Amino acid sequence: MAITVLRTRETTEPAVGSHRRRWVWPAAFAAAGLVLLAGYLRQARMVPVMSDGASNALQAWDMLHGNLLLHGWTLTDLSFYTIDLPEYMVLERLHGLNPGTAHVAAALTYTLMVIGAAALAKGRARGREGVVRALIAAGIMLAPALGPTTATLISDPDHTATQVPLLIIWMILDRARPRWWVPAAVTVVLAWAQVADPLVAYEGVLPLLVVCAIHLYRRRDLLSARPDQLPVRLAEYLRMFWYPLSLAVGAAFSAGAAALALRLIRQAGGFALTPPDTTFAPVAQLYHHVWVTAESVLVVFGADFSGKQLNVHVAVALVHLAGVTLAGWATVRGLRRFADADLVVRILAVTMLVLLAAYTISGDPNAVGGPHEIVGVLPVGAALAGRLLAGQFVRDRHLALLAVGLACYAAIFAHNVVQQPAQNANSELAAWLRAHDLGYGLATYWNASSVTVDSGGGVEVRPVNRNARGQVAAVKRDSVPSWYDPRRHDARFLVMPGTHLGCSNGTRYQWLSSVNAGFGPPAASYRDAGFLVLVWSGNLLEHVAKPIMAGAC
Repeated sequence: MAITVLRTRETTEPAVGSHRRRWVWPAAFAAAGLVLLAGYLRQARMVPVMSDGASNALQAWDMLHGNLLLHGWTLTDLSFYTIDLPEYMVLERLHGLNPGTAHVAAALTYTLMVIGAAALAKGRARGREGVVRALIAAGIMLAPALGPTTATLISDPDHTATQVPLLIIWMILDRARPRWWVPAAVTVVLAWAQVADPLVAYEGVLPLLVVCAIHLYRRRDLLSARPDQLPVRLAEYLRMFWYPLSLAVGAAFSAGAAALALRLIRQAGGFALTPPDTTFAPVAQLYHHVWVTAESVLVVFGADFSGKQLNVHVAVALVHLAGVTLAGWATVRGLRRFADADLVVRILAVTMLVLLAAYTISGDPNAVGGPHEIVGVLPVGAALAGRLLAGQFVRDRHLALLAVGLACYAAIFAHNVVQQPAQNANSELAAWLRAHDLGYGLATYWNASSVTVDSGGGVEVRPVNRNARGQVAAVKRDSVPSWYDPRRHDARFLVMPGTHLGCSNGTRYQWLSSVNAGFGPPAASYRDAGFLVLVWSGNLLEHVAKPIMAGAC
């Protein structure tokens, strides 16, 4: 009896300990997530909400008030409909329409990216190697540099939130055993994400198709047989490799499902999308595009030191070069060991190549989307580095070196958190307009919707641009035709930046000429927060030209 009891203790006590240990990782990720969210929220507030992100906030606000299909809206080539906009809706329901909501959304999105990349890097590894894997991935992404990197990663949604469903897909493929529901779940999430962002076709669908196709092709020898035996061999082949085949079929199906969903939304009276630019770069410009791609990668990783003087900011960039090096090293290792690597490593390695190649051969990567278009290389590279390099660092006893690097990244993170937000000219302008009872007006694209959100909707400013004939025209991008209806709105002012006109068509002199020709001399003009505010006594919407497909870079 005593022996039985002893054996029972030996079998049950480890089970209890294993049950407790099962909660260690989720608890650690949750605690880290709360710390990161607080820090990234501070960092997000250093970047003003620009009109791209502000337009998404206005779209979510419209959906929250009943316009679920965004009737009348013309969006960019990204709808954000199934990823970013639901997040904005929830936060606006809790926090209202204001810049703080956009900052919370950006911080939450990036926090999920870091936690997701760390969890993907850890995979099924346990013990010391599991910890090192997660820390390498999280460390590379921990401290986005201030400036362009923060504006790319913790500001407007532009492709950043897309990484979250992709990380979920890769974690499903990594953790779940081959079962029928896995291809089904992957297909659904891929289709859901592609409705929001067509880049998923390159970052999610194409790599999965390539990896599965390579796997199936390498085992083509199993189909070698006499003609009369081919049906039997084919049936055995399909039975053996149903899993990669179903993943490939599901990935291809997801692209069609997403296109059908967008078409049905449009037919139901929902939003319209701006056609994407699918132009290939001229061969003569590819050399230049290679260097644009290299610099964009440095920006995303926070390691862009080009053209800068040696100072603290450059030192931060040089520290971030460690992350670029680890990601590059891991990518090369993943490709060299492609045949023996697991499914997720293969997918991530191919994803890295596809992103770099697609960005390089696009029409103008420096103008179309800048580093936003290539933001996926950060979580992909971080996850690869954690999965492929942690074991070697543990075996070679280089953990002290990793600890030093992680401490540097942590110091940069702490430095970023304690910085004070810069002066927000759009917020100051919104306050000035409210104080002067100017409630509805026009502005160039990069200031219009951002001023609207900064005012909490108290001041409504709509984007305009100059058309080919030099007229002030409405903008058919992230806008609604009713905004320019003189029967519904009375616009009495136009805002122009004091110096830099951003992506607006024409120079400052040309704009003033167009304004005077179209609206007549203003009744009054003011300068505030670096802006020129021109005020008229009549409704400007009666003289605004038809919408043009312009207004942003």
